[in-house]
Amino acid sequence: MTSTTIKIIKPRSERSFAEDLADIWAHRELVLVLARREISVRYRQTVVGLLWVLLQPLVTTAIFTTVFVFFIRIPDQGGGPYALFAFAGIAVWQYLTRIITEGGGSLVSSSALITKVSFPKLIIPLVSPIAAGVDCLIAILALAVLTTAFGAHLSWTVIFAPLVILAVALFGYAIVLWLAPLNAVYRDIGIVLPFVIQIAMYLSPIVYPATLVPEKIRWLYELNPVAVMVDSMRWVVLGTNAPSLAGIAVFAAATVLLFWGGTCVFRSMEGNLVDRI
Repeated sequence: MTSTTIKIIKPRSERSFAEDLADIWAHRELVLVLARREISVRYRQTVVGLLWVLLQPLVTTAIFTTVFVFFIRIPDQGGGPYALFAFAGIAVWQYLTRIITEGGGSLVSSSALITKVSFPKLIIPLVSPIAAGVDCLIAILALAVLTTAFGAHLSWTVIFAPLVILAVALFGYAIVLWLAPLNAVYRDIGIVLPFVIQIAMYLSPIVYPATLVPEKIRWLYELNPVAVMVDSMRWVVLGTNAPSLAGIAVFAAATVLLFWGGTCVFRSMEGNLVDRI
């Protein structure tokens, strides 16, 4: 007598949060394959190649250093010259914005794959945090080298920089879980997103210290998840003040809630993605 194995496939809308995480883990090899492909093709056929990883934050840092140091006369920060302070913030910000912009449009750009192959679509937005994370790690290594070159103090806590990058990746992925399916159905999201990102940059102490913010509203900036991520990177690399415990708690809670809500939204819309992309 032979036994028969019955596999029950639930509709995506009936799957739990834990089952979604198990799906991602079960297809981790596919995620890594897609991430490697993204990394290999990003700078292919470019003249400068991988140097773009360093040129983008370096040029941006040079521009803001000229404006804030030579024109506005911002003094050096606790972790060393303003250029290092700005570079750390810009590296984290460019990583987050790349996750959001590329991840937000990932379902649309991968429409050919989605419509032909059956696999958990949750892994598509996960490619950008992994691929862009390699660039961010290289940028932070460059920051460590620049810190030594400038004669500034390189904190021993720099070994925790990958954990900060991981935290940024999780936060960005949680946001993308909302944006990717919504952008696939409502293309207005892709049009509005660059404008929202630009506003968010100016509302976050990325290229300016929070001490420039009026004291009455400074506590809002300290609770800003973006400020927590940027301040964390400056703390582990440059040895500046660590983010407040309240800010870390808000960041952790926001990440968990965004991730949980994002999987619910993604799950509810996934069944219609093939028809709407």
